[in-house]
Amino acid sequence: MVGRSEGGIRLLKRVLFGLGAALVSVQALAQAGGDGNCLASSVQPEAIDLDQPRDQLARQSDLVIPDGSRVGRIRIVRRPIFDTSEPEQDNALYRALNALNTPTWKSALRAQLVFDQGDSYEPGLLAESERILRQREYLTAAWVGVTRVCGDKVEVSVLARDTWTLLPSFGASRSGGENTTNAGLSDPNFLGSGKSLGVSYTSDPDRTETSLDFDDPNVLGSHWQSGYSYDQRSDGRGRSAYLERPFYSEQSGWRVGLQGVDDVREESRFVGAEAIADYRRSREYASVDWGWRLAERGDRQLRLLGGYRYEAFAFERLPDEPALDILPEDRTLSYPWIGFDYRQNRFREMVNLTRLQRVEDVRDGFVWRTELGYSSPGLGATEDRVVLNMSFSDALLASDTRYARYTLSQSGTYRLDESRVENLQGTFSLDYFHGGTVRWNSWYTNLSFTAARNLTADQQLLIGGDNGLRGYPSEYQQGNRRALWTLERRYFPDWHPLSLFRMGGVLFTDVGRAWFDDGRHNGPDDGVLKDVGFGFRLASSRIEVQRMLHLDFAFPLDGDDSIDQMQVLLRGRTRF
Repeated sequence: MVGRSEGGIRLLKRVLFGLGAALVSVQALAQAGGDGNCLASSVQPEAIDLDQPRDQLARQSDLVIPDGSRVGRIRIVRRPIFDTSEPEQDNALYRALNALNTPTWKSALRAQLVFDQGDSYEPGLLAESERILRQREYLTAAWVGVTRVCGDKVEVSVLARDTWTLLPSFGASRSGGENTTNAGLSDPNFLGSGKSLGVSYTSDPDRTETSLDFDDPNVLGSHWQSGYSYDQRSDGRGRSAYLERPFYSEQSGWRVGLQGVDDVREESRFVGAEAIADYRRSREYASVDWGWRLAERGDRQLRLLGGYRYEAFAFERLPDEPALDILPEDRTLSYPWIGFDYRQNRFREMVNLTRLQRVEDVRDGFVWRTELGYSSPGLGATEDRVVLNMSFSDALLASDTRYARYTLSQSGTYRLDESRVENLQGTFSLDYFHGGTVRWNSWYTNLSFTAARNLTADQQLLIGGDNGLRGYPSEYQQGNRRALWTLERRYFPDWHPLSLFRMGGVLFTDVGRAWFDDGRHNGPDDGVLKDVGFGFRLASSRIEVQRMLHLDFAFPLDGDDSIDQMQVLLRGRTRF
């Protein structure tokens, strides 16, 4: 009885707070030029519980919006990390975290929107703005909707809740029998600006690395984006920078981008799951590209793409390493390219698909992208090549409880001097989700197949604990064919301890194999590999919400005597 009374009091407080906010908004809109004949929606941002994902899917059904209406006002409503009006969140620690956090600037939130005050009202632009806000690392949740109609003007409210983003990180992970440690300090919402800044140190079996990263998704409040990263490694270095004005909206008419990469590192060549030797790989990359929206019919859109790319690979032996049987040949590609992007801009909101108790936006349509280029020695290339890259993905099924999609991709070149393809790879992948949105459990399965031809020595098709077979060491098998099937039973309990954490569980089995189509040796066990296991998922609803801790215990059912009978994988991931 006490619990019901407290729940009723909290509900009454929300209703009263929402009514008060509605009165203030009516006055503000009237002062801004409203005619006084305003109708308020029964769905107001102050009454939406951002800890309940289905609350965030609330939409206005009680407002009739006249044709030709315009956005008369944009109201930004920011929620702190913790709602101290709730008794379970009203404590000294949570109040302190709220006080120490710099709220996201209203200008930073407004810069994410793809509509502005005075624009014609288009429901699709509101939905797209909400999807963009949900992708931001510094927000736990977002909601955009019409909350008031005054004549031919509408008030659009934007609700967002901050997450604690300034985090020192100290951690360790284990995957495929290998350990990785890291430490760092990052803030994807530096001083509330929406810009990302971070420094980190990582140590893994391949190298140690110190990194500095900066990313600005809205340069000077515009839709231009820029970023820079610097990596100092024990075996080399890494630098990259970019500046672009992307297709930031479905209605955006053009894009342009510049990018540069300088990367030096040592790589290993694997034979039979063993790293037989290391070599140094240097990569230089530069790109300029552009795009135009050519045509649109209904929810389908055609874009013309083009640009120029320069990519040079250089390889050298290391003095203290065994001689390689084959050292990759230096190669340079320098080519203009042209392509198209044909897509269906249709989306669906779902819950508990790949994240714990969060609203997710999935594409309920297709995307087809193709690029064709010609690399010539006259432009600095090492030989004449035709470059062809393609990808196609489509949703086969999308409903409240089921979602299925498939992806086809192909990349590679054709060497005219030798009349053969090189580094040709094609992949088919099928995903199916069942349940989760309505119930707190679901099924997930994935089937993928990759075929490769004429891979250079630095390109290897591997399978193991790092890429799908959780019960086996990394790089356990290799080949020019790879198949993997995964089946998972996922659990999403509606449990929110301390109003801070979300937990999940999984039972899984993986079946896969990598092999050569000519029968060459592919690893210690050349057959189909299987494993079973269970795992736990832990994510925070308030701190670094885009990350999820994976703890999996996998038991191999095949393999040779050298592998452990249980593989423990502790990893940080962005998805379930």
